[in-house]
Amino acid sequence: MSPIGIYGGSFDPIHLGHLLLAESAREELSLDQVIFVPALQSPFKGHPPLVTGEEREEMIKLAVEDNKFLTVSGVELKRRPPSYTIDTLQYFNRVSPEQELYLLMGQDSLDDLMDWYKFEEIFLLAKIAVGARPGFPQTLPKALEKYKNLSRESRGIIFFTNPNIDISSSQIRERIRNRNSVRYWLPSRVLSYIEEKKLYL
Repeated sequence: MSPIGIYGGSFDPIHLGHLLLAESAREELSLDQVIFVPALQSPFKGHPPLVTGEEREEMIKLAVEDNKFLTVSGVELKRRPPSYTIDTLQYFNRVSPEQELYLLMGQDSLDDLMDWYKFEEIFLLAKIAVGARPGFPQTLPKALEKYKNLSRESRGIIFFTNPNIDISSSQIRERIRNRNSVRYWLPSRVLSYIEEKKLYL
């Protein structure tokens, strides 16, 4: 089976931290591809993204256009909100049953995983691959310890090394609103798109 990574989120906007996590996972886990899946509306956020799904999808395309291993899927943008990860994994399992799915996330998402819709079923469809920050211990919530090892009932949880880049989309949006520079926080093509469209002002 060919392994692929599924990386969901708002990506509002996509930045270098997102790209580093995706590339680190691709390299360390020998993934054939990493697919960014922007959500139309996260069930954990009380407000929709500040820009449209089409604009966020376009920014991802610009960010990954020079990396043949990274791509984007708009499957969640076509679905009525909220976006549930289990539905997305079922979709990829249905359209590409020959591919082994890795669900990519950061430690913060792992800590909240028990609150996700039908989170236990996720382990039937994908391995959970968590980007661990260098210099910080890998932390597995006690409630998820039974899922750590691969078994007949679970695809398991694994960790990969992810560079510690303290960048967030919310910081970028705030800096843009305040007319501060976000150069080197995100790819230059994405920054040019944001400036051209006057996003986040």
